[in-house]
Formats: sequence, C-alpha cells, structure tokens
Amino acid sequence: MSQPINVGGGDVAPRPLQMGAKGAYIVRLLMVGDSSCGKTSLVLRFDQNVFSTRFVTTIGVDYRDKMVKIEGAPMRLQLWDTAGQERFRSLTSNFFGRADGFVLCYDVSNRPSFDHVIGWMRDIKTRAPPDCDIVLCGNKSDLESDRVVGTDEGRNLADEYGVQFFETSALTGSNVDGMFTSLATTIKRRRIDECEGRGGGGTSIGGGGGRRRRRPWAG
Repeated sequence: MSQPINVGGGDVAPRPLQMGAKGAYIVRLLMVGDSSCGKTSLVLRFDQNVFSTRFVTTIGVDYRDKMVKIEGAPMRLQLWDTAGQERFRSLTSNFFGRADGFVLCYDVSNRPSFDHVIGWMRDIKTRAPPDCDIVLCGNKSDLESDRVVGTDEGRNLADEYGVQFFETSALTGSNVDGMFTSLATTIKRRRIDECEGRGGGGTSIGGGGGRRRRRPWAG
C-alpha cells in the first residue's frame, strides 16, 4: 500500500497533534470530492453504521465526532463533511488549512467525478498543511453493473500521487471502517509515535527539531 501524500513536497516535519481535555488526540479529517459521491453516506456509515436512501445535499460543511482507539491511543476523529458543489468551493476550502487528513472521494459509476480528482488534489496542495495525509476513495463499489472507473485506474492514480487507495461501499459498509482506520493509523504513527520516539513526550508531541521525512508528490 502506498504511503500517503505530502502535499507540499520536500522534507516536512510533522505538526503536533492537539490533545483534548479528556486525554484524546484530536484528528481533523475532511471529506472532499464532487457532489453526489457519497461523502455524507460514508461518514454516517462509519459514525453510526447506518445507510439512508434519502439524498440530502450538504450545504457548506457538516461535522461529526467519533471516538476511536488506534493502537492503544484514544483519538477523537472530527469528521468534516464538505459540500462538493462549485458554488461552495471557496467556503469549504477555508477548512483545508486545519486538516490532519483528507478522504478524497469519487464515484466509480461517475467518470467526471474521477476526472475531477486532479483538481481536488490541486486545491489540497495549495491550501492544506504540507504534512497532511490523504486517502483516495472510490465509493459506490456495489454498483458493479454501472461501473465506469476501473479499480486499477483508481489504484494507479493513487500510486501516481503517492496516497492510500480504497474502494468502498457506504451501502454495504465494505471497506468503510478499514479506510478511516487506516488513515487514522497513519496519522497516529507519524504524528505521535515518530515524535515520541524523538523524545518529545506529553502534549508537546511533534515539537522540536525532529527527523524530517521526504514524502512523494507527483504533479
């Protein structure tokens, strides 16, 4: 599996992860991608293990919290579900600068949503912190008869960008938990474990002249 992207390129030392009042690390994950790719459905499936057939367009940004434990570390995942319509683009992009990770979605039954991934990647590179982590997510894998984007196409694009890749189905739940858990685990290992290994304990994780890591960016 590819390592997640470093959107800024070059050598980047990880930022500190913020710790909440209850001793859980706060991790901000943004859902981005074209409208109707199923971003809200993925969040609901992960957060509540439910799927609704009622389509509701996200206006601006919606927000949910989910407490998880990743390799023994309590983490509070803040799931920011952003609107995909162009008219909300400037609003949602204002949230990019605070993100720790992105789930960049496309619909495997919608070719334009896949073609637009490059534009979303450009926005992330321009506006997001240089050490954020990304997963490329091909959603609606249950619509096999309507598929127009092959699994290999998605995987190859993810490899080109140097990001993790998952195909998911919010309808069936396939790979949804695994995708979010994988992204959170990557963030935990890089932003907590590596920094603690450098001797920075407690809430000062990520601070001080740590080892910098070169991470891939194509384009």
